[in-house]
Amino acid sequence: MAAPIEVDIMPGKLAPIDCLMRGALQSVSATALFAALACDIADRELKTARKFLPDWPEDAFAVRELPAEQGPGNALLLDAQFEHVTEIVTGFGKLGVSAESLAKTAAHRMAGFLATDAFAGPYLADQLLLPFALAGGGSFTTVKLSQHSLTAADIIERFTGRRTTFEVRQGESNLVTVS
Repeated sequence: MAAPIEVDIMPGKLAPIDCLMRGALQSVSATALFAALACDIADRELKTARKFLPDWPEDAFAVRELPAEQGPGNALLLDAQFEHVTEIVTGFGKLGVSAESLAKTAAHRMAGFLATDAFAGPYLADQLLLPFALAGGGSFTTVKLSQHSLTAADIIERFTGRRTTFEVRQGESNLVTVS
């Protein structure tokens, strides 16, 4: 049995921040995970992802087999690390969805994010709203506004009084401001 780990965390003071620039692209990776399934599923996911992410280097693509008792299942993780943020797009396998379809959807989402200068993708954007509200405000850019973001903003305002505004911009990233 592993020894327990004890950590003391001293809370820091939260302050509003602006996350408008993600910085330069540092690295990309695509990892096909699978457990208790045929290896060709992971291979097909990566082959499809390569088609939709043609600028990614060959060594960015990897297969990782997990112990059989962790499955059956599969997932494709696409990771783009920038100076100030990391965007991860994940496709989870499910019955009736081909490896190619899973990879195509995930790769399209990542390619769409990479084609913009947005700080956060749509699935990160709704997660940033509460920390920004607790910190007293701030702003960030995102690819598109999701219904999750709009709902989260409404609930956060009801509980904290912090208002979120969404500035939809044509042809570029959208600005989200929490005040």
